[in-house]
Amino acid sequence: MNTKTATPGSLDVTSVKADFPLLQREVHGKSIVYLDSGATSQKPQSVLDAMDRYYSEINANVHRGAYYIAERATAAVESARAALAEFLGAPSSEEIVFTKNATEAINLVAHSWGRTNLTEGDVVLLTMLEHHANIVPWQQLAAERGVEIRWIPVDDEGCLELTNLDDLLNGARLLAVTAASNVTGALPPIRRLTDAAHAVDATVLVDASQWVPHQPSDITAWGADFVAVTGHKMLG
Repeated sequence: MNTKTATPGSLDVTSVKADFPLLQREVHGKSIVYLDSGATSQKPQSVLDAMDRYYSEINANVHRGAYYIAERATAAVESARAALAEFLGAPSSEEIVFTKNATEAINLVAHSWGRTNLTEGDVVLLTMLEHHANIVPWQQLAAERGVEIRWIPVDDEGCLELTNLDDLLNGARLLAVTAASNVTGALPPIRRLTDAAHAVDATVLVDASQWVPHQPSDITAWGADFVAVTGHKMLG
């Protein structure tokens, strides 16, 4: 895989494209230009090779076997966990929980933390920028527990309108917010939102699915309590 860092104006698109087998295909006699990485990214050859090696050489139950292959599989998973913690700026690999995707991660928070901590009349504050994956679990919890959902609106430029943030946070137990909109690309001020939420003892969940593939990440700088990301949008 090509790991050279491109400088402005120097990106060799042909070289980058060569890393991706699917992009070598032609459709209707023309080469593929793939513009849907916001939904799921294509996988470079190095990722495909790593997956093939895992299933060909060390496929076994992780943390459940005392034999050689299982120990290698466990070591591989924990190595990946440590690498991801470093990549995200997490203080410890013990803070990394693997799920199938960000949708499952958010549902896990909603159906574990949410069911434990939210009761009738509590407020969950969402934004009008959210992906359905960060809306539906809270709507389900609202229907089940009588939780109130409030919304931070957007302005004419597609950015969050935060004039009444303090009023919206009144009584809030949770703020769930995207770090980058999957529709407009808007980048909410996460640290400001986190600080405001914590000032009223609200928990903060950040959906960073669209942020992490494109921006240097130090999730500790956000101060959030939960951060959800997904590998399949960043070449994984």
